[in-house]
Amino acid sequence: MIKVGRQRSVFIGRLWIVLLAISIAGSWSCGSSSAGTGPVSGATPTPTPVATPTPTPTSPSLLELKVLNTSVPANGIFQFQLSTTEPKPIGHGSTRPTVPSGPVRGVAVNDPAGQAVGIAVVNGSDIAIQLASPNNLVATLGTDVNYPIVTMSMQLDKTAQQPLNVGDTFPIAIAANPIFFPDASNQAYPKITTAAGTLTIAPVGSPSVSDVIPGGGLLADRTHIRILGSGFDANTRVSIEDTTIFQSDTTLVSANEIDVVICNGASETASTCPNTGATLQLDGERVRVKDQNNNVNEYYTYQRADDVAATPSNTPLIALVHPMFSRQTYTTATIPLVTSATQFTGVSIQNTSGAQSVIDISLVNDANASVSATVQVTLPTGKKITRDVIADFFSGTVPAGATKVKVSSPVNVQVLGMVGDTSAGTVVPVIPQ
Repeated sequence: MIKVGRQRSVFIGRLWIVLLAISIAGSWSCGSSSAGTGPVSGATPTPTPVATPTPTPTSPSLLELKVLNTSVPANGIFQFQLSTTEPKPIGHGSTRPTVPSGPVRGVAVNDPAGQAVGIAVVNGSDIAIQLASPNNLVATLGTDVNYPIVTMSMQLDKTAQQPLNVGDTFPIAIAANPIFFPDASNQAYPKITTAAGTLTIAPVGSPSVSDVIPGGGLLADRTHIRILGSGFDANTRVSIEDTTIFQSDTTLVSANEIDVVICNGASETASTCPNTGATLQLDGERVRVKDQNNNVNEYYTYQRADDVAATPSNTPLIALVHPMFSRQTYTTATIPLVTSATQFTGVSIQNTSGAQSVIDISLVNDANASVSATVQVTLPTGKKITRDVIADFFSGTVPAGATKVKVSSPVNVQVLGMVGDTSAGTVVPVIPQ
């Protein structure tokens, strides 16, 4: 389900064209009086209305990207947020963020239709992001300027070489030469501009969000949501985009947790919740916390799961991968099998179903007939696993006739395929079928 607010945003690009046409038509009508006709003697002339200028939109061939400013206390979770400046579809893309040092704990792609996927390869301070939208659909990624297309959450490193003092600022940006395609035709934007943002270290004790539980999903009216972080007290105010939270529905659990109950059917000015039964798609929504000194922290939600405790992958590059799942879930999914001297097929599976799942992984041929034994992986809820399919599940051997990887689950799970290249050190996302 796509929220009404997001649907409106998709059509903003069309709306300015209509407004411009109306403005021009109005100016023609006002200036088309017949020659020799003037105001009636003694009558007060009516001023000719002047059409309100319509802001000039950017060229369809121009894509403008910006990194949003943010503020977080030294002990908080910093969230890098990359956005478009006006609705522009993005079919595929790659970029490299420039951020302060620190371990990355989660990366997400935010698509109004919930179809786009991505991968971040994090090798110390070198971070490479790859995005993809389904090739057979018109891309909606990038068409809603109210939400970043990519968020990356990380814990800032505080060392003797990099102290974090209140008021310190750090530039946050992306490389000057990102590559983005507007739609499934894979035609690159001729010109891309990028604008950097600033990370400011907020005062000690300022509120900061580190996680939201649940982090996504279609939520019924009056659903309880846990907001985790730091610096919370009785004066902390919480808001979540596209829903309403009453102060009476806010519970301070501790300095590190505030629980709220959402009201999807009420306006900001309402005094009570009508409980209309309206739903909220929580994925990618902005959560804002503010204290009595007007210190504000903004965090965009995503489905976050920790890696399952297991033996590391036999392919070291896998350890650098941070998957960005779509909202699509699967009980059965297939991924094309790619193997060569340096390339491998990987898979990442995330379970946010609420129940443990035993995942079946097998290799099949073009007719989807199995050509291998089935490997089973137990995946608790709230966990994810990322592996090199052949090296980790099938002892490095590709059976004759194998062309696809098949993933089966008794409950709906998120699945993301990938093709890695150990020589180039790259991993690109593959949308399952």
